[in-house]
Amino acid sequence: MIQAKSKRVVLFLPHRADPSRGETFSADLLPLELLQIASGPIADGHEVVMIDAMVDEDYIAKVLEACDGALCFASSCILGYQVYDGYVVAKAVREKYPDLPIIWGGWFPSVTPEMYLESGIADAVGLGQGELTFREVVQALACGEPLDSVPGLAIKRDGKVVYTDNRPVVGFDQFERVPWELLDYEKYAVKQTTPTRMKVRHRFPLPGHWTPDNPPRGFSYFSSFGCPEPCTFCCSPRLTGRRWKAIGGKELAEDIAELQQRFKFDVLRFQDANFGVAEKRTKEFCETLVDLKVPIHWNGTIEIETIMRYKEETLDLLEESKCHLLWLGAETGDQEMQTQIGKKIKLGHIPEAIGALAKRNIIPGTFWIIGYPGETEEQMAATLKHAAMIKHMFPIAGSEVYPFRPIPGTHDFDEAVKAGYQAPKDFHEWGMCFEYKYNAQNTPLPEAIREEWRRYNNTAAIYDMHVQEGWDWVRKSLSRMAGWRLRNGNYKFPVEQKLFDLYVRVSGQRQAAAEDVSEDYQQLQPESHGAKMASAAN
Repeated sequence: MIQAKSKRVVLFLPHRADPSRGETFSADLLPLELLQIASGPIADGHEVVMIDAMVDEDYIAKVLEACDGALCFASSCILGYQVYDGYVVAKAVREKYPDLPIIWGGWFPSVTPEMYLESGIADAVGLGQGELTFREVVQALACGEPLDSVPGLAIKRDGKVVYTDNRPVVGFDQFERVPWELLDYEKYAVKQTTPTRMKVRHRFPLPGHWTPDNPPRGFSYFSSFGCPEPCTFCCSPRLTGRRWKAIGGKELAEDIAELQQRFKFDVLRFQDANFGVAEKRTKEFCETLVDLKVPIHWNGTIEIETIMRYKEETLDLLEESKCHLLWLGAETGDQEMQTQIGKKIKLGHIPEAIGALAKRNIIPGTFWIIGYPGETEEQMAATLKHAAMIKHMFPIAGSEVYPFRPIPGTHDFDEAVKAGYQAPKDFHEWGMCFEYKYNAQNTPLPEAIREEWRRYNNTAAIYDMHVQEGWDWVRKSLSRMAGWRLRNGNYKFPVEQKLFDLYVRVSGQRQAAAEDVSEDYQQLQPESHGAKMASAAN
């Protein structure tokens, strides 16, 4: 085949949230997916144009302009609005440049490659880890060679979807350096520090002296790939074979120190699926961060049982290195369900692990799920009870309960389909699977559980004093009553909440428009809020 003349590669990251809903995502979520796969083509001398819908105005026009004469167009997405936004842009590219190769990657395309290939918006879909796969795809396209010999792809041949050889998960030492020079970081920093009337999703609690009026500059980073956990509700086990590869602790801290000097960020978010797998690595990272006196706070993900395995000195180092937040999945308050979903967390370890973080002033962001396939009403009630117990015992902790959402490529998705779940059928419907709480009406829950979950959300928000109306002493009194309800798991006859709501209405202190209030308050009534947002979008 004739060697391609163009050496331009166009990369696009779709919107994470639908702007028409009056929402955006926290701008410390950098386009790491694109930066990672750009490493190989950059090292091979290709020009890479990177466009991110979060910060680039008129991004469709910019994509189409960049694709004129390009070697290929590539994009990546996860489940949610990115699916639909990416489809719209890829469709526009296909219509204007029908012969331009389009490559997709990311968690969602990796488990639904047929959907992308059969719709005509992809010539190949990368499966799982993408750095080496994409580099070899670009090399093949540049030489005019077919993609059949590139491992780790789904492609279409003779009207059928076929898979090339499997590509094993490899370590970060097999990749070229991340081309941070492609990142116009100030666009993200300005977006983070400029007040907005839009609802900002996935914005974390602020550490240290930072406040909403004086926000920090945030940064994000991939330090590992994969996860060794066998969770039945997650697609990682099928995509990665439960492999976990990570940058060494000392090397990681040194790289973070250099990046901090370069970009001057204040808070670092690790976008890893499971940051804290290896205690030795975590310890080395924290020690080096402290030794280098890197002036940042940082956050990441970790498992309950991992915390239980960590030595006290390692946990102390987390605090010393200014770790301010760790996300943990408690998942369920029923021991039988823990076994069924593959977590096998000992229920007694949940308050122990959370307490170990809380006493070190590290916020434990804890998540629970109700409505798993085959879960009984009693098991769901047990989860709500444990979530309330944790929230009351450790006010610093988040203790969020979400209705189960079937994710394709998982064991639980297959079980949900067998039980009658009607999965979305097109890109638009998949794009509406935005957030657990916003799609709560799609999860079959017993009405009594749904009502208790709603009241738990209300009570937890009042306990945290997220509601801003009324005198301070009134809100503090409500918080104490909410604490009693959480401690006893009793949400019946919430007279004080109804009286407060009446007081707010009579005194004219109604909450502001949806885009002006806190995320916590907007999620107090998830079904009605979701319906309102869907109506506004239509």
